[in-house]
Amino acid sequence: MLDTKTLSTALILILIIGSGLHLVNWRMHRDNPGAKWWALGLCVQTCGAIATAIANASGAPFMPLLMLFNSLALGGLVMLVYGTACFSGHALPRGIYAALGVIIVAGIGWATLIEPSATARLGVFGLVQLISNSLILSRLGYIARRDGAMGVVVLAASVVSLFVLMGSLITWQLVSQPEIAGLYANSDVLVLALLTLIACKTTMIFGYLLLSSGYSQARLEQLALSDPLTNLPNRRAFERTVTQRLASVRKTDRLIALAIFDVDHFKKINDTHGHDAGDAVLRHLAHVATLAIRPQDFLARVGGEEFAAIFDVEDAAELVSATNRLRLAIEVNHARVNEAEIAVTVSVGAVLARSGAGLDFSSLYRAADQALYSAKGTGRNRVVVGEAEPVPLAA
Repeated sequence: MLDTKTLSTALILILIIGSGLHLVNWRMHRDNPGAKWWALGLCVQTCGAIATAIANASGAPFMPLLMLFNSLALGGLVMLVYGTACFSGHALPRGIYAALGVIIVAGIGWATLIEPSATARLGVFGLVQLISNSLILSRLGYIARRDGAMGVVVLAASVVSLFVLMGSLITWQLVSQPEIAGLYANSDVLVLALLTLIACKTTMIFGYLLLSSGYSQARLEQLALSDPLTNLPNRRAFERTVTQRLASVRKTDRLIALAIFDVDHFKKINDTHGHDAGDAVLRHLAHVATLAIRPQDFLARVGGEEFAAIFDVEDAAELVSATNRLRLAIEVNHARVNEAEIAVTVSVGAVLARSGAGLDFSSLYRAADQALYSAKGTGRNRVVVGEAEPVPLAA
């Protein structure tokens, strides 16, 4: 039969291994805002668990030290909560951490120094576990929306399992009311509590590692799909979005509108003001264009001084209006570089099409590029609407 001494030793070994894994994870993912706190939290928990086990093994622990060791183990759990909140990008109010600290110090202090009771300490431990895991669970939705479900499902399953099982054990203890002599007492509740912690802690350790992996994968994908100069989506992201929109409009029989705009005389800007100024102009243009389009539209830098956008419009007149609004916003907002103002204009080639079986990204982009070439050839700083498929176009 399993005994509490064997199970507590197994839990400590799992915490030691988990701490080592997370210290390595922290070193590998230093840009991960949660990795540091997960590693430190597990290390603090491990130290607290080891010290508590040693104190209980003596048979007559020095109670102030036992209080410190128990508080240390629970403090590590609070650090895991803090790390998860930081990682999610949605911080919890500081008052929550203060309240958890008060519960730990007051609860463990009372059950250790004022009215010594292993049962009461187990209750405080379970209560802090329940509150902490509820807070962790509240942040997982934000992480899933940002990085995907990898790791979130594993961690959520572990948190919910620990929540239900620990809650059931606390209820059982309160109903049955047997007094527990200590950590190594012969108690069914302690055996089940330790088994629960072993299973859930193991899953949580790997769940946090999967969160780090998901974060890194999401960041790599973001880098692969973004332009480092302007932070706009790049051509690959633009092509993916256009392809998705084409699939969508085929089902709804809607129109799709694509525009390409190019900085007029960009080489002259580089030659006159330098390439650093040219980069500053492109960043400025990206900022102005982002403000000029609507939330449902999509903007990208597709190469050099060339940008592209998808517009959600009902007809050609609305497309002309949207592209002219973009063109005018860029024209009236001069770029400021080294205290000098640089006037910037763009030529815009746009196309409006009804998605058909033969229409794909290449044909749509080619038609918009031909319209852009026409805008350049007829005086620049203007909008020309071309055709990819025969649809009625406004003048």
